[in-house]
Amino acid sequence: MKFKLPLAALAIAGAAAGIAGGAAVAVAAQSPAPAAAKGVAYWDGVHWDDDDDHGIRTRTPLPLPNAAALKRAGMVRVTEVERDDGYLEIEGYDANGYELDIRMDARGQRVLSVHRDTDRD
Repeated sequence: MKFKLPLAALAIAGAAAGIAGGAAVAVAAQSPAPAAAKGVAYWDGVHWDDDDDHGIRTRTPLPLPNAAALKRAGMVRVTEVERDDGYLEIEGYDANGYELDIRMDARGQRVLSVHRDTDRD
């Protein structure tokens, strides 16, 4: 009889951990980061944001922006990729430490504009 209570407690704790683990998996599955970005150094540490200003979240991963196009625009380090108003807005830094804001088309294939801050961060 001594062991039934601890085993029951372990079963309850295990079930609770399974539920909590499932919730964590569900949250991770809703991440807007594209699967192709995982494990690629250029995308390490990037904050992926699917803007919800209009109450409409697409529930689909963001497209992976064209890294070659971003590099041609001067971006060497990306800090944030945000889908907003039908565009991708990418924030990061150039080789001299100046902040860059790049706007791309919705698919992330074409650079539409580049804004470079004049102050280094």
